[in-house]
Amino acid sequence: MAVVANLVPDARFHTSPVRRDRLILFVPKTHPWARRRRVRPSALTGQRLVLREPGSSTRRIFETAMARAGIAIDEVIETNSREAVREAVAAGLGIGVVSESEFGNDPRLIKIAIEEADVGATEFVACLAERRQLRLIRAFLELVEGEKPPAKIPSPSPARIS
Repeated sequence: MAVVANLVPDARFHTSPVRRDRLILFVPKTHPWARRRRVRPSALTGQRLVLREPGSSTRRIFETAMARAGIAIDEVIETNSREAVREAVAAGLGIGVVSESEFGNDPRLIKIAIEEADVGATEFVACLAERRQLRLIRAFLELVEGEKPPAKIPSPSPARIS
């Protein structure tokens, strides 16, 4: 079993959506945008952004959404962790981008929604299709997919030593 955000359709895997998460911007409390609740993508033109490294899901989703909106990303500070993005933004080095569920609670920072842009990701639970019917995997998938789980999952037989 795995939880993945980057999903490429593949018949070898059974997948089921778990949740949808939006990307947000965040700024330090001292930033001119700190009182805003949302900004349009066009407001990001000419702004310095603090982003994860190329290849990260967050960056890929954000860059794709900005390209669709016709927004050129000008100046980027790259980091290799969410924590580094957070610290760079808190130090006033730029505007950060993160999944809303990963924002957390940092009193130095203010989150801002991105208006009028599809900047989200769906996370999926995945397993090998051939293993989907194994009792434990089936029970987990039923729980994730919201189906009524079986009344009782039989316990495995004790191992026999011959």
